[in-house]
Amino acid sequence: MIIYNIMTCSSPPNTWGTGIMSGCSQSWLILMVIFLLVMILRRQTEDGFLSGVGFNVIGAGVLGIGAAIVLTALFGQPRWELLGGLVGVGIGGFGLALFGGSE
Repeated sequence: MIIYNIMTCSSPPNTWGTGIMSGCSQSWLILMVIFLLVMILRRQTEDGFLSGVGFNVIGAGVLGIGAAIVLTALFGQPRWELLGGLVGVGIGGFGLALFGGSE
């Protein structure tokens, strides 16, 4: 099984590279985008256009970034990382707010 390491930008068949827009740098960029999305959604659910909607910030951050890191380690494709991170933010933020309350 091939494991892609986001911290060292290494993979066994050496397919990732360390260029300016390689798979590793795209993965770091997507992690930053997911984090910013969580912070924007937190603000919008407090007093923006989504005010009154429950949103669990901790659940969104942990599940969104956690899913993104796991998918990157397994597949090494930034597109799957982005998709998994967005689904994780949705489930962790809005789904957990239904059961555990918003923070």
